[in-house]
Amino acid sequence: MQDMTKLLFGAVLGALYVVLGIFQILWTVIGPQPGFDALFLTGDPFNGFVLLVIGAVFVTGAWKLFRDIGEGAVFIYIGILLSILFGMVEFFALCAGAIETIFFGEEGSGWAITDSINPLLYLAAIGAVGFFAWGREFLRGLRAA
Repeated sequence: MQDMTKLLFGAVLGALYVVLGIFQILWTVIGPQPGFDALFLTGDPFNGFVLLVIGAVFVTGAWKLFRDIGEGAVFIYIGILLSILFGMVEFFALCAGAIETIFFGEEGSGWAITDSINPLLYLAAIGAVGFFAWGREFLRGLRAA
């Protein structure tokens, strides 16, 4: 049952990362499209590439768990860690933008928190749920190695 939950978690989160990574890169080429404002896509190709890499790790883990090849759970764990790490980087960038605006921003500078939110940030929250669910199991495996 535990592996089935990891499989579903990795497949769903991997699909979200891959789809949003493709959208993020497409935004670079074709520009913003109406109707996709709720996704907070920035059109940053670097973020799109990072989303694709994290998604590939999750999808690989889900595929290995589905095929019962072994090491699938490890890919899910690494995907969770990458998700959280890049989410933290985006969170710190958001905080830096807020601090810069507070201390050095001119009146009416136009910075809003929604300008800094992107898929790396809000998908990391889902990754954190996986870490809380399986973090001990993952860290216990590191100690045994």
